[in-house]
Amino acid sequence: MVAGLFRLAVAQPRAAGGPEAECNVVRAAELAARAAHMEADLILFPESYPGPLLTRPTDVYDAAPAMASAARENGIAICWSRMERCGDGNYRLVVYAVDDRGGQVIRYERAHPATLPPDETRVWTAPGESLGLFELGGVKIGIVVCSELWIPEPARVLALRGAQVILSPAGGRFTSLTENWQIVVRARAIENLCCVAMTNNIWADETGAAMIAGPEHVLAESGTDEMLAADLDLDRVEWLRSRDDSMVEPKGFSSIPGLLRARRPELYEDLVKPGDGLYDFHTPPGVRP
Repeated sequence: MVAGLFRLAVAQPRAAGGPEAECNVVRAAELAARAAHMEADLILFPESYPGPLLTRPTDVYDAAPAMASAARENGIAICWSRMERCGDGNYRLVVYAVDDRGGQVIRYERAHPATLPPDETRVWTAPGESLGLFELGGVKIGIVVCSELWIPEPARVLALRGAQVILSPAGGRFTSLTENWQIVVRARAIENLCCVAMTNNIWADETGAAMIAGPEHVLAESGTDEMLAADLDLDRVEWLRSRDDSMVEPKGFSSIPGLLRARRPELYEDLVKPGDGLYDFHTPPGVRP
């Protein structure tokens, strides 16, 4: 990694499901090798890729050894995910990151599962109880999965904890939400003065929405490319976070600097208060009163 720069690759694969899903593991290893050839420091895969996705709880295979091996053999960090049955018997979406030696650096259980009806997802997904933040070569990296990106608080808290980069693996099937999904990616990067990378699976003939956004500009985007890469200027991130706004022209910035310091936490107590009508992530629908 060049000082002040972090080269990030995101994969936007055409994902396989059902009995053929295990082939995603082989393709993920190939894409990791390709990203390493592009001199990326880390490759981000979509939500539940290479899986298993577990649309049926009987779909089981273990991608972890292959991902650790691909990282070690190619000298690249990998962020991947799967659905898994946890020790309490509940299924959770779990995101893993391994470093360029194949060592695990984080296991993040998605804290805000999708609020889709269980009869659509076929399995109830339990929430994790913490946010995802890890460090890689001195770079602080947060994880915000799929629709979690639409909730401002997780990304903001991760930024306040020092995250310079936020990875957002998403599932796909955005269809009519694609434009706003990409707007949300840009908004989280701008308001938190960080870099945000989002990528998704491509299912059937749909168009994807992969994007890498910096706090001032979109660095890469495509609805069809299987791989995107960009150099993230982390020195610029820190510069923007350490400066204040100015009316001087020409401006030396394209996003308002100092936003993480321009806060008044004493006014925001409603953000952490329990309230009526909040979604119940913890109780399976079949046993809710």
